[in-house]
Amino acid sequence: MGNDQRSRRQRTVSSSGAQSNRRSLGSRMGLEKREAPRREPPTAQPREPRARRPQTTQQINPQKAGYRPGSPRKQRRVTQAELIRQRNRRRALGILGVLAVLAVGAFVSVNLLFKVTIFRVENFDRTTPADTGIYTEEELVNALGIEKNSNLFGFSTAEKTAQLAQQFPYLEQVGVEIQLPATVVIKVEPAVERFACMYAGGWMVLSDSLKILRTEVSQPEGLILLSLTLPADFAPAVGQSIVPESYNSLLGGEQATAETAGLQASAAQTLTELRDGLLSNGLFDGATALDIRDLSDIQFAYQNRIQVRLGSEMNLAYKLRLAAAALADPEKGLSASDKGVLDISNQQSNGDIRAYFSPDDPAPTPTPVPAETPPPEESEENQ
Repeated sequence: MGNDQRSRRQRTVSSSGAQSNRRSLGSRMGLEKREAPRREPPTAQPREPRARRPQTTQQINPQKAGYRPGSPRKQRRVTQAELIRQRNRRRALGILGVLAVLAVGAFVSVNLLFKVTIFRVENFDRTTPADTGIYTEEELVNALGIEKNSNLFGFSTAEKTAQLAQQFPYLEQVGVEIQLPATVVIKVEPAVERFACMYAGGWMVLSDSLKILRTEVSQPEGLILLSLTLPADFAPAVGQSIVPESYNSLLGGEQATAETAGLQASAAQTLTELRDGLLSNGLFDGATALDIRDLSDIQFAYQNRIQVRLGSEMNLAYKLRLAAAALADPEKGLSASDKGVLDISNQQSNGDIRAYFSPDDPAPTPTPVPAETPPPEESEENQ
């Protein structure tokens, strides 16, 4: 018992000492401990129900096609494919908008900036001054019908070229071009009277490209006589170019085989090759007549004294070289006084081509007539 009382007494003393110490500390510091008001836990208030936001629906125009009266339909979910299509559509609209702006800009710039202010006439090799033949540059420019300060792209160059070619037949070639920013160029090449060709109503004067320069009733002098086959319904018109008919007596009406395929060259091609060969061999100036009516018997006349027969157009270049060796070299070939036919149309079996000359028959020498003897005098006896 004594021990229990002693332990209770010690606990009491220790507790009282601790309280005295706490109070003395508070007094020294000048602090006063106040009991904090006790907070009561907040009472849970009942929540008010949240108002549901009205769901917006797509307004449907009753005036559009496919409208059905009734409750509005729910908006469906947009798929990924539709999003891609919408993006592509927006991209395409953007590109079209850019192109439209560029087109408007180009149209405005063309109509405001590119105006015709300069006209230039030049040769086809771009050299100046231009050789316009019998015409003047002022005539060519005025014939265009293009005014200054007009739109540079407001006319067709092809139509203007055809117009000048028809209006000026003595131009072998003519062309109209434009050069930015403000120049109209006329390119010309004059035509030369080269051939005289007969047709049903008279004579035609042709250029090197067989362009009809003029027509005459009688044969013009000083020109190469050109014999060719014309179409049956041919009617000449000044300014047009003629296309001769191609006739080959070796082929007839049969279809050409591989061996005769080379004989099918057109008359226009043969004439061009013949003319170029005569020029390259120095014979063109002396040529007075060309005959391409039959493409198996091509001929030309040299200085109106030697008729050269070339046969078909096979190996035509080689045949013309042989003709030049016979005609242009008086020491090894024919003399300047020879007249006759030079035949280079025969080709031997080994492929060789030889020339044969047949002179014209000289005038026959008159047969001498013996002098008449006087009749014998009658003898005086008979008298």
